[in-house]
Amino acid sequence: MTDDAAYWRAPPGVRRAYVDGRFGQLHYRIARPESPSAAPLLCVHSSPNSGRMYAALLSRIGRDRIALAPDTPGFGESDAPSTPPGIADYAAQMGEFLDALAIPEADVMGYHTGSKICVELALQRPRLVRRLVLVSAPLYTDAELARQMADHGSPHFDEDGSHLQRRWQWLMKYRQPGAPLSLVQRNFMEGLRGGDTAWWGHRAAFAYQHRDHLPEVTQPVLVLNPEDDLQAQTARLKDELDGIELVDLPGWSHGFCDTHADELAERLRRFLDAPGEVAAAPRAPRDAPLKPAPRRRSVRRRFVDGPHGQIHLRIAEPRSPSATPLVCLHMSPNSGRIYETLLEEMGRDRLVLAPDTPGFGESDAPDTPPRIEDYAAAMAGLIDGLALPRVDVMGYHTGSMTAVELALRRPDLVRRVVMIAAPIYTPEEQADRQRHNTPRTLSEDGSHLTERWRFMRRFYGEDVPISIVARNFAEGGRGGPLAWWGHRAAFEYPLADKLPRVAQPVLVLNPDDDLAEQTPRAEALLRSGRVRRLPGYSHGMLDVHTAEIGGILREFLNGG
Repeated sequence: MTDDAAYWRAPPGVRRAYVDGRFGQLHYRIARPESPSAAPLLCVHSSPNSGRMYAALLSRIGRDRIALAPDTPGFGESDAPSTPPGIADYAAQMGEFLDALAIPEADVMGYHTGSKICVELALQRPRLVRRLVLVSAPLYTDAELARQMADHGSPHFDEDGSHLQRRWQWLMKYRQPGAPLSLVQRNFMEGLRGGDTAWWGHRAAFAYQHRDHLPEVTQPVLVLNPEDDLQAQTARLKDELDGIELVDLPGWSHGFCDTHADELAERLRRFLDAPGEVAAAPRAPRDAPLKPAPRRRSVRRRFVDGPHGQIHLRIAEPRSPSATPLVCLHMSPNSGRIYETLLEEMGRDRLVLAPDTPGFGESDAPDTPPRIEDYAAAMAGLIDGLALPRVDVMGYHTGSMTAVELALRRPDLVRRVVMIAAPIYTPEEQADRQRHNTPRTLSEDGSHLTERWRFMRRFYGEDVPISIVARNFAEGGRGGPLAWWGHRAAFEYPLADKLPRVAQPVLVLNPDDDLAEQTPRAEALLRSGRVRRLPGYSHGMLDVHTAEIGGILREFLNGG
C-alpha cells in the first residue's frame, strides 16, 4: 500500500457507525481501546469537511481512551437540518451524541468551526465538558468578518467547474508543508460533500464570535495556532483574552492531523492528562435550542462487516413490503448515494438496498485490486447476511457487470436483473480502455478537477440541476488513488461471454450516456430479456426522472 493510499483507508482501530440525532442520522468514527484509562475525547471538524480529517488522530489517541469524530449535521454522511442551523444547534447535537453513547464527561477538540461548537457545548453542558482544545480561535475585525462572509457565506457552482479550481488553489495555499497532493484531494472531496448547503457551516461560524463567548468558559482551554488562514486572527488572543493557553505551531497547517498525528496525540495527552482536578464550572448552563420536529426519512444508512472491512449501505423499507427486495449497485467511481432518490420511490412497496461497493463511498477497500467476481462475492455475502432469501438486482455501468456475475453465481438468490447500460466492448475498445485506465494524476493547479468536471458534464442533460452533478462529482472522487480499481475490474470482465449465460429475465436500459454506443450490442446476447432505449435520459436521470424510472422498473420487476 502506498503512502497516498494510506490517507484514504480507515486506520487501525477506527470504525464507523450511526446514532439517531435531532436532525436525523449522525455518522461518526470511533476508536475504542479494550480498557480505556482516560476521559473520552470528542473531535469536531472544520467546515466544510467531515470527521474523516481526524481518522489518523483517532487511531493514535484512541489507544488509551475512547476517541470520537462525528460528521456534523449536513456534512459527511450526517443528515442535514431542514433550515440553516446556528452554532448552538450544532453544539446541542454534539451533547446529545455523547448522551446517546452514555458518555457522562468528555474532553473536546474543535477545528475552526468545530472550535466554536466546542465552546458553545462547554457553555450548554458545563458538567459534560472537562477540558477544551481549540484549533484556531479567531478574533476578527469587522472588515475581516465581512470579507469572510463574502468569500464563504453563500453557495456557488460554476457551470464550467472553475469553482473547483478556485477552492483547490485556496487549499494549496494553506497546505501542510510536505503533505502529498493525495491528502489535499481527500480533504477537498470531503469538503464538497455538503453540497449546496455546505455554506451553512460557515454561516453559523461567522455569526458566533469567540470574543463574545470564550471568556465565559471556565474549563481549562488550550488553543493551538497553526500557520493557516486564521493564524493572525487567533494570535490576538494573547493580547485580548486572559487565562487562555495559546501554543503556536510553526510549520503546521491544514492536514497536520494526518501528517503530525503522533506528535499531535502526545501534545494533546500532555494537556488533557495533566495532573490535578478540573473544577466543576460554576456558571449555570446555557439553554440549548429546542429539538426540531422529527422528520421521517425513508432512506436510512448503516454498516455491516464484509470481507474487506466495513460495508456501508443505504436502505429503504416500507412498513408492509409487497414485492421482492431490490439491490442497487452503483457505477465506478461513485457510491450508493446516486440511488437515494430512487430508493425513496421504489421503497414504497419493497425493501431496497444501495451498498457502497468495496473501496467506494464509506466502504473499506480491498488490499489488492478486485475483480468483478470479488465485488459479486461481497454483495452476495451482504445479501445473505441480511437474511434475504430472494432479490432482484439493478446495476449501473460497473454495477451492471456485478449484477450479471451475481446472477450467474447465485441463481438461487437473484430473481431478475436490471442493467443501466451494458458495456459490450469490441476487443479494440476494451484494449483502449485498459490502456488509458491508470491512477488519476493530480495537478498542483487543480486543473485535474475542472477536466474531470467538464468530461462528466457532457453526459448530464440540461434538465439535471448542477447540484446533482456536484454531488456525483464529489462521490466519484472519494475512492482516491484506488478508485481506478473499479474500472480495472470492469474493463477486464468478459461481459459478452457472460451475458448469454444469464437465465433470469434481464432488462437493459440504454440512456444517452457514455455507453450508448456499446449497449445495443447486448440485444443479440440476451437469453431472456431486451434492451429498452431511453432517449433524452442520461446521468442524473435517477434524480430527475425518478417516477418514470420507477414505473419502468415496476413494470419489469412485477411482471411475474
